[in-house]
Amino acid sequence: MIILKKTKNSLEMYPIGSPKGVLNTQRTPEFIGTIKFKNGSDGLSINKFIAKYPDEEDKLLPPSEAIKLLKKQVVFLASRDEKIEDFLKSNDIKVRFTKICNHCIYDGNITIINSNFSYNYHEQNICKTCAEDTIKRELKLQGYDKRSYKIFKRLLKKTGDLNEVLKVMNPKFVPLSNSDLTLFDKIKTRKTKIPEIEIKRLKIPKEFKKVLDKDNDDVLLPVQYLAIKAGLMRDDNLLVVSATASGKTLVGELAGIPKAMKGKKFIFLTPLVALANQKYRDFKKKYEPIGLKVAIKVGMNRIKTKEKLKFSKSNVSDADIIVGTYEKIDFLLRSGKSDELNELGTVLIDEIHTLDDEERGIRLNGMIKRIENIFPETQIIGLSATVKNPKQLAQKFNMKLVEYDQRPVPLERHLVFVKSDVEKKNLIKKLVLKEYSIKSSKGYSGQTIIFTNSRRKTHQIADYLVKKRIKANAYHAGLSYFKKEKIERDFANGKISVVVTTAALAAGVDFPASQVIFETLIMGNKWISPNEFSQMLGRAGRPSYHDRGIVYLLPKIANKFDNESEESVVISLLESDVDNVHIEYDEKDLLEQILADICAYSLKKIEDIHEFYKSINILIDLEMGINELYDRKLIKINNNDDVIATKYGKAVSMSFLSIADGDFIKKSFQKIKKNIHKKNKKSNRAKINKISKNKNEKNNKHNIIKNKNNENRKIDLNTEIITIVSELGYFENAYLSPVVHKQIVNALKTNFSTRLFSNSTLDIISSGETIDKLDKKFQEALLKIQLDFLRCECKDKPFCDCIQRGISNFIIEERLKNKDPIEISRKLLKIYQIQTYPGDLFSWLDNFVRNLEAIKRISNAFSEKKFSKIANNLIKNIERG
Repeated sequence: MIILKKTKNSLEMYPIGSPKGVLNTQRTPEFIGTIKFKNGSDGLSINKFIAKYPDEEDKLLPPSEAIKLLKKQVVFLASRDEKIEDFLKSNDIKVRFTKICNHCIYDGNITIINSNFSYNYHEQNICKTCAEDTIKRELKLQGYDKRSYKIFKRLLKKTGDLNEVLKVMNPKFVPLSNSDLTLFDKIKTRKTKIPEIEIKRLKIPKEFKKVLDKDNDDVLLPVQYLAIKAGLMRDDNLLVVSATASGKTLVGELAGIPKAMKGKKFIFLTPLVALANQKYRDFKKKYEPIGLKVAIKVGMNRIKTKEKLKFSKSNVSDADIIVGTYEKIDFLLRSGKSDELNELGTVLIDEIHTLDDEERGIRLNGMIKRIENIFPETQIIGLSATVKNPKQLAQKFNMKLVEYDQRPVPLERHLVFVKSDVEKKNLIKKLVLKEYSIKSSKGYSGQTIIFTNSRRKTHQIADYLVKKRIKANAYHAGLSYFKKEKIERDFANGKISVVVTTAALAAGVDFPASQVIFETLIMGNKWISPNEFSQMLGRAGRPSYHDRGIVYLLPKIANKFDNESEESVVISLLESDVDNVHIEYDEKDLLEQILADICAYSLKKIEDIHEFYKSINILIDLEMGINELYDRKLIKINNNDDVIATKYGKAVSMSFLSIADGDFIKKSFQKIKKNIHKKNKKSNRAKINKISKNKNEKNNKHNIIKNKNNENRKIDLNTEIITIVSELGYFENAYLSPVVHKQIVNALKTNFSTRLFSNSTLDIISSGETIDKLDKKFQEALLKIQLDFLRCECKDKPFCDCIQRGISNFIIEERLKNKDPIEISRKLLKIYQIQTYPGDLFSWLDNFVRNLEAIKRISNAFSEKKFSKIANNLIKNIERG
C-alpha cells in the first residue's frame, strides 16, 4: 500500500505495507520517495525519483522504478490534484483517495484517518495520537499534573476540536464565556411513569391538608408517592434514599403529623443543632396553629453571653412534635426517662448515613436499636441522600427500602483549572455576580454557597467579596448561635447573595442555593471524601426556588497536599460514587452501648443482651464485655441474671463518657483523696513532733519555717477538678493571628499551618531564630506564649500537651473572672497574638460544663459530696460568667 502526498513542487511516496488494519493506525514507511516532475506537451512526466531509506543516504533511482512500484501496490492520494490524477491514469495506475494526519508526517510517519478518529487543529485534521500527544506536551509545559490529561482527553472526545481543548489551557481563557468547555457533565431529570397524585386525595386530617396547601404542597413528589406505596401510611418502617430537596422530610411529616393529631408523638432527629433549630422554627410556624405543641431537645446553651440565641425550655412529655439532636434523645433514654416519650408514634431520623461517622455512628446505631427495643410499635423512618448500600442498611433496621435516583432539578458540574489564588478569587467574584443576576422561573435570584477549607479563609473570601460590593457572609461553627441564625435568616430572605463556609454546611443546614463553588477540595486537614462531596454538591438547586443547580470546582494547578495533587483528586471525586455505610463495634463502642442499653432499661437480663447483640457485628466476645462492665462496677448482676446499672454506671452513660474516661475520673478522685490523706498525716506528725528540745536554736528556727511551708502547701480542690475536666478535652481551635503568620511566612520563605497546636507551627514559634525575625510587638507575644504556656520540662517539648493545657486553663480562669467569650477571644489576641472564634470558646465552655456535670454525677455516685459541691459551684460560675 502506497500513500501519495502532493507538496509544492513534488509528489511524496510512502510505502506503508498491507492495507489490513491500516485505518487510524500509525505506520512507519519502508522509505520516503520523492517524485519530481517535468511538464511536457503530454502532461506530467517523472524527472527524478529519490528514495530515502532509514539511516542511509538518499538514492537516486530510475523513474521507471517509481512507475513499477505504483503499479504493484494499492495507491491512495492524500489530496485532490487534477494533474497528478491525470498522470497516474495515463500510466494505468488506479488511485483512491484518503485523509492522512499531516502532523504524523513531520515525524516521518503515516496515519490514515477518518472523521471518527480525527480532530480539527489549525484548519487541518490530525490523528488521535498526535492530538493526545499535543495535549500531553502542553500540560507538561504549563505545570499540570499528568493525571489532568484524563479531563482534557474527555474534552477532546466531546468537542472533536483540539483548538478548543488548548483554548482551555490558555491564560486568557474566559470560563464564563465558554461554559460549554468547562462543563464536565449534566445530571438531568427525566420524566418518570410515577403518577401525579393530589395531596387532597390522601386520607389525612383536613387541617393538615390546609397546612400543606399553604406551603404549595398540592401534588405528591415521586419519592413521597413511592414511600406511600411502600407502606408509609400503614406504619411500616422505611429507609428513604433520594437526592437533596426531593421531598424526603415531607415523607416523615405525612407519617408523623396525622398520628400527632391523635395524641402520638412525632420525633424529628438530626445530627446538627443548627438544623434542629431550623426545623423547630419551621414546625412551630406550620403546626402550632392547628393545635400541635412543638418542643426542641438539643444541647441548650449553658453559657450566658452577650450574643446568645435563646430558646424557651421545652417539656417533651406533653409535646406532640419533638425536634432533637441524636444525643439529646439518647440522653433521655440513658437517663431511664423513656416514659417521657410514651405514646410514641413516628421517629424520623434525618441524615441516617451519619451511621458511618467515626465518632457518632455507633452511638446513633445504639440509639436507633434502643428505640426499636423500648418502643416496638413505633414507626421508624430513616432519610438520606448518600447511601451506596441501602439494601444492606434497610435490612439491618428492618426497614423497607424506598429509592428514587432522580434529582428534582438538573445539575451542571463545571471544572475550571486555575493557576493562582488571585485568578481564583476573581473568577469566584464573577461566578457569584453572574448567578445572582439570573432569576429563576419561580422569581428567585441565584444564590451561592462557597466551600473552603478553613474558618480563616471563609472570612478572607467573604471580606474580599464584600469589598467588591457583593453581599457575602462567612459561616462556620466558630460563630455564635446568634450570628449563625441571623445569616440563615438573611440568606433565606434573599438579603445576601453568597455564604462562604467550611464542610459544616454539607450535613444539611438549609441554605436554598442555586450554585455551589468548591474553592478547594481540602476540608480541614484532609481531602474531602466522596460522601462529603456528594453532600456538598447536593446543596445546589431546590425545586421550589430554582430551575437548575450549578456546581463549579476550581482546583489549583500544581497544588499538592498529602502527596496528591488537587487536579488528580478532582478527577477522582467527579468519577466517584458515595461510599458504603459500615457499622462495626470495637471494644470501646460495645462497652458503651451495652451500658447505655442497660441504663435505658432496654436490656434487663443477660440473655436479653446475648439475643439483642447476636445480629450486630462486634469484634470482641460479648461475655467478656459484660464481665468487663461488671468488674469495673458499672453494672450489677443478681442471681436471676437480672442486670442493672450501678449509680456509677448510670453517671458514666448519661454523661456520654467512654468507659476509659469514666475510669479516669474515678481514679483521679482516688488520687486526690490519697494526696489529702498524706497531707493530713504529714500535718499531724508535724504538730506532734513540733520542735525537738535537743536541737539548737538555729535548727529550731529552720524546722519552724519548714513546717510552716508544709502546712501552707494546701491542695486546691477547685484546681484539681478543673484539671480533671481539662484532661477530658483541651481547647483545640486556636490559630496564629493572620499578621504574625504572614510575617513568619515571609521571613522564613515557607508556608505552614495556621493552627497553633499543629507540629509545624509549634516547631516554628518555639524557635529563637523565628522570633528574632519578627516585629518587636510580635516577638513579645511569642515569648509570652513560651513563658506562660511552655515552661515545662517535658522531653517532647514543644510537642507536649502543655500549651493546650495552659491555654485551656487561661480560658477557664478568664471565664471565672466573668469574661464573655468575645472578651476572652480579644484578650488572647492582644496578649499572645492567638486568634480564636467566640463560637468555639462558647462551645468548648459549654462542653466543659457538661464534663463538670459528669464529675458531679460520678461524685454523687460515690457519695463524694465535697467534689460534687465544687463541681456544682464551678458549673454555676462558668455558666453565668
